[in-house]
Amino acid sequence: MPISRTHRPRFFADVTGQKHITETLRKEIISGVIGHALLFSGPRGVGKTTTARIFAKALLNPTTDQGEPPAESDVSKEIDQGSCIDLIELDAASHTGVENVREAIIDHVRFAPARWGKKVYIIDECHMLSTSAWNALLKTLEEPPSYAYFILATTELHKVPETIVSRCQRFEFHRIAPVELADRVRTLAAAEGIRIDEAVVNTIVHASDGCVRDAESLLDQLASLGTEQITQEIASLVLPTSRIPIAVKIVESCLKRDVGNSLAVVREVLEGGIQPMDIINDLLVVSRSLIRCEDSAERDRLSQGDEGDQAIVRLRGSMTLAELGSLSLLLIERRRDAKTGTDPQFVLELVILALAGELLQPSSTNGTNSSVMTESPQAKPMARTAVRSADAPPPISATSIPMDSKKEQAKTNEYQIEQKHERVSERIQTETTKEVAVPVVSSTPVTPVTPNAGTVEPKIDVNDLRILWNTIIREVEKENRSIPFILKVAKPMSTDGRKITLAFSYDFHREKILDDLKIKGIVERSIAQVLKVDYVIVDGVVISGKSDSSVSSSVSDIVSKVLDTFGGEIVSTAEPAE
Repeated sequence: MPISRTHRPRFFADVTGQKHITETLRKEIISGVIGHALLFSGPRGVGKTTTARIFAKALLNPTTDQGEPPAESDVSKEIDQGSCIDLIELDAASHTGVENVREAIIDHVRFAPARWGKKVYIIDECHMLSTSAWNALLKTLEEPPSYAYFILATTELHKVPETIVSRCQRFEFHRIAPVELADRVRTLAAAEGIRIDEAVVNTIVHASDGCVRDAESLLDQLASLGTEQITQEIASLVLPTSRIPIAVKIVESCLKRDVGNSLAVVREVLEGGIQPMDIINDLLVVSRSLIRCEDSAERDRLSQGDEGDQAIVRLRGSMTLAELGSLSLLLIERRRDAKTGTDPQFVLELVILALAGELLQPSSTNGTNSSVMTESPQAKPMARTAVRSADAPPPISATSIPMDSKKEQAKTNEYQIEQKHERVSERIQTETTKEVAVPVVSSTPVTPVTPNAGTVEPKIDVNDLRILWNTIIREVEKENRSIPFILKVAKPMSTDGRKITLAFSYDFHREKILDDLKIKGIVERSIAQVLKVDYVIVDGVVISGKSDSSVSSSVSDIVSKVLDTFGGEIVSTAEPAE
């Protein structure tokens, strides 16, 4: 029989590392003030179900020893053997539906206890229940019979409905501390008559990561080897080998600022059969541990750990906290890239390049390092300026573009149009020699301001406004989703200083935009935002008939501007045959 079942705790005092819960439950048994619904939450393998069964023993036993269930009572024996008729256990992971809950709990709870005067229901992995099952169980949990007690266990508390949580006593189980887990491993080894080296105990504790069940499983594997003395050499045949020393070696090579040698170390590790994603994860563990080393208690724990933990402690101080933060964020980003389809080995090489090539330069916001940059902070602004100052590309015929590059060409054209919009906005802004300070971010409509003497009105060209019209509509959509529908069928007709006249097809469109001061303010603010001026005034007229001659007459001007900017020629202007 596995060690985890042979030596399963039978009393509250035997539970490892959860004294804050076991003592509370024991005192509830002594006082007799017991909640009818309890919710146990916490990581896997830390004693939730075991504690629930011990609590059920104490509840069903007529007498207890200071809250502890008697070891040799009939109730305790039946529960240990799994034959207690008044203890009902439901695995919610395999019984998620409302029918299962109704059959196993709701209908069953109506009948009085068969033997021990109380009924205890343990619902394991309760977060797996469906919404319908929760709704069906809600009334029973709220008003249970006096003899019924419910214990819900879950590893994902956030998935349990708030209506259920509010009706339960909550108990938060913690990961087991390394010292307590090591004591548990030694106790179990002694009970099995196994001599085990302290280094092996530390390896088991490290691999278990605070989970008692994992530690018991690893010890069970070692016990199956049949040796009386378990050394580190023997344990290495069974226990998973830690790759942390390899990750530390990679970091140390990178800190020598030799990119070629660092890449050679990584290549050697990859040839040994370790996957790139595993190395990235191990590097993330190293960076996290180095950050946690700032805590003296964590540093002392790592100093007493295995070879990998001790190597991390030796590495402490080789990087600043800003570099550690940058490295951690970089690893998280690159790991995400690898999961979305980028070659994992290339992603790993990029990480090595950033670390060994001293490209980790955290950008700061208000004096706080908040992100990772792998290039100079001035690089992007300089590149953007260079694009703006460059001459327009030569005309390219559509027939000369290969089929496999048309998507890339479309992206290029889109970017060029964006640059055109920015140049138009900048030109409008620079033509204003003196600005009137009226905020354009207020939630109230913009009130027209009469310029002071000497103020030069901005020269807003109606053709430029039409080019930017779709951008303005998108800006309006951020504040109101109904206005863009009207603006898409309206057109800028003319401009006069800061006054912009729009042409509407219908009178109710004009009234919707101009008569509602709030909507008018949104439109005026959005136009001013895109044109980069302090304020504008919007007016409108209704154009009767099928078309607006003033709007149509300027189409050729717009086409001329586009041709001047991007190059090209008009292939044909023939009307389609009717």
